Amino acid sequence: MNMILSEQTGQQQKHKNRKITCVVIGLVIVCLATFVSVFVISMTHQTKQVMSSKKSDFCYGPIAFMHEQGTRIHWCTNEKVESQLVGYPSSTNTTKSHYHSTFVNSTNFNYSLPGSDVQYTYYLPEVIKKFVIMTDTHTNTKYTSKLNEIDFDFMFHNGDMTNDGTMQELATGLANWPTKPMIFATGNHEYHFTNFQQVTQRPLHYYQQIRNIGVFVVYTLNNEDKDAFNFLNDNAHLAEDSEHVFIHNPTYATGGHGAISKLSKKMEKFIDTHQNLNFRAVFSGHNHVFTAFKRSDLFYFVNGVGGGNLNDVYSKKKMGPRVWKTEELHGPLEEVNDQSYGYQHHLDSYSKYTRTKVQFEGNRITYRIRDLDSNEVVQTYEQTF
Repeated sequence: MNMILSEQTGQQQKHKNRKITCVVIGLVIVCLATFVSVFVISMTHQTKQVMSSKKSDFCYGPIAFMHEQGTRIHWCTNEKVESQLVGYPSSTNTTKSHYHSTFVNSTNFNYSLPGSDVQYTYYLPEVIKKFVIMTDTHTNTKYTSKLNEIDFDFMFHNGDMTNDGTMQELATGLANWPTKPMIFATGNHEYHFTNFQQVTQRPLHYYQQIRNIGVFVVYTLNNEDKDAFNFLNDNAHLAEDSEHVFIHNPTYATGGHGAISKLSKKMEKFIDTHQNLNFRAVFSGHNHVFTAFKRSDLFYFVNGVGGGNLNDVYSKKKMGPRVWKTEELHGPLEEVNDQSYGYQHHLDSYSKYTRTKVQFEGNRITYRIRDLDSNEVVQTYEQTF
């Protein structure tokens, strides 16, 4: 009888142990399932946060402005927050703001913004071989967003990125901007835009040395000519050691605005006075028609339009007797009034969306004008020195 009771008790104990084991295993399974579920939900939430951050936290940037001997990195956040630039040569934290800017004493850098999918890596070559020019983009990113597809060392924007000079327009115009450094000229649409100088950290008139190239940027619209030419004459010596010297200044034009003859004559006088400098070309925008002039051995380019409306090329109200009736114009033109000053130097005009690429090879510079819609080369100009 005792043996029977003992066997029954043992079986009951084994059964009880099995129940306990099953309960424990069940609890472990439940815990693991709960942990996995929480982990997946957490990761999904984090992924959504990262994706959201990429899409919404940054309204644009980073943008690199060449600035004196280094680079000014600028970016914008939709919220007024502290922001961080991470990478080489050094990381930096900014104060609480929508607009963030830091100066890097280098032209070589590798940066990213936490939460952004833009990696900004750039090494400025010791000798500049090529740069591109666009102008009058007027918030339209259709063409500037394609610049990452081509090869160049830096970009020169000739003004009028906005229409009414607002921060919202600037943010729109800088969206999907190419990840290459740039220099920027103030246009008449940015002239009264006080925040614009806070973004670029540049005055209306300045000089920028870029390796073997010197660039004078001056603003001569809105009766700013006295300050502009005083600046040029006072600072001409800065470019004495430059292999190639370029100037931003509206000089001649066949577009609707035309030339301002008194300014054209002052620019001619400045260039003739400083023939010791290696002047190559004078660039401008403002008139929404690509135009090429050549006076002596110097080119004067209106670099066309990179996004704004094409000029009306047959409007007596805008152009008076300077009307040309086709979308192309070639050769010297008749000078009929002050706005047509310099027409004897005219080479070509095209009513097209264009960009200009400047390329250096030996003792030759090639200016290649490309149609932004067809991607075909419209015209090529060569210069030897």
